[in-house]
Formats: sequence, C-alpha cells, structure tokens
Amino acid sequence: MYALSTVLFNHGAYFRQFRPTDPQWLPLWEKDYTVAVPEDKDALRQTAQQILTANGLNGGFFAQKQGQRLNINVQNFWHPKRVVYDIAAGKLRAEEKKFAWVELFARLHQRVGYGAEGWLNKLWAVFVDIFCVTTLVWIGTGLYLWWKLPMTRNWGWLAIGGGITSIVVLILNL
Repeated sequence: MYALSTVLFNHGAYFRQFRPTDPQWLPLWEKDYTVAVPEDKDALRQTAQQILTANGLNGGFFAQKQGQRLNINVQNFWHPKRVVYDIAAGKLRAEEKKFAWVELFARLHQRVGYGAEGWLNKLWAVFVDIFCVTTLVWIGTGLYLWWKLPMTRNWGWLAIGGGITSIVVLILNL
C-alpha cells in the first residue's frame, strides 16, 4: 500500500485523470449558524468539536482559521467531509468529497496516530505499527545473517556502501 501510494505521489500528474470530475466536493447542507470563534488553537479545536457534535458529524478532524473562515476537515477513509464556517456571514456549510481509489490510497498513506475515533482508525494504526516493527525485524535479521555468512560479506559491504552513497546523493540534490 505504501509503495503504491508513493507511486501515486511521485507521478501525480499522470494519476490526476483518475480523480473525480469537478466539483470535487458535493454539498451536504448549508444553514445559518452562530458561534464565537476563538483565536487560541486549543480553544479553536474545542469550538470545532462543538460544531461537529451539534451537527451530527464525528471522527478525527483538523481545524484551521483562515481570516473570516473556520475550516474543519473531518477524516474518513471513504468520504472525507469539510465543514466551513463563514464567521462574517454566520453561515455553516458541509461538503463531502467524491470517492476515488487514487485518493483513498493517498489518505491511507497520510493517516497518523491513534488520536482519531473509531475502531477502523485504530485498526489502521495497529497495521502501520505492525508493518514498521516487521520492517525493522526484517532489516535486523538480514544484517545478522549477512554477518554470519562470511562468503556474502563483501557483497553486503558493497550494498551498504551503495545505499549510503544513494542517500547522500539524494539529500545533496534536494
């Protein structure tokens, strides 16, 4: 999954054709709404949670104030939602992202931590942890076997040197 999503990131121009047609976001509802929007980030997050709860939306979310707008992005593997509160106009609008497999893989790649609610979010975090531990075990056992088999040691040094050289060249060319 990470390899596939990385290909999607690296060749985004090609895969744009597989995204849904515009508009990307479909309106769910719009209504008059009034709430005080604080400047403090912690209080802003609490206000965003209050807005979501009052309107029957749940899940992990990000909240950001941009000028006279409060943007709340609710994470979901299949259909992410966006809630926009126009402070000056007193309007609250909710939209849902159209589904696309290309974007699903990107969302899976970008998921973070155990903070999001719901058992699927926690299950995904467990899978990512298992993958990371398995990769470290694979690397460790590979190095152990390489060291224990003297006939492969020269090729191993060559592979390690090539890997280090590749990383250094990549970083220097960023």
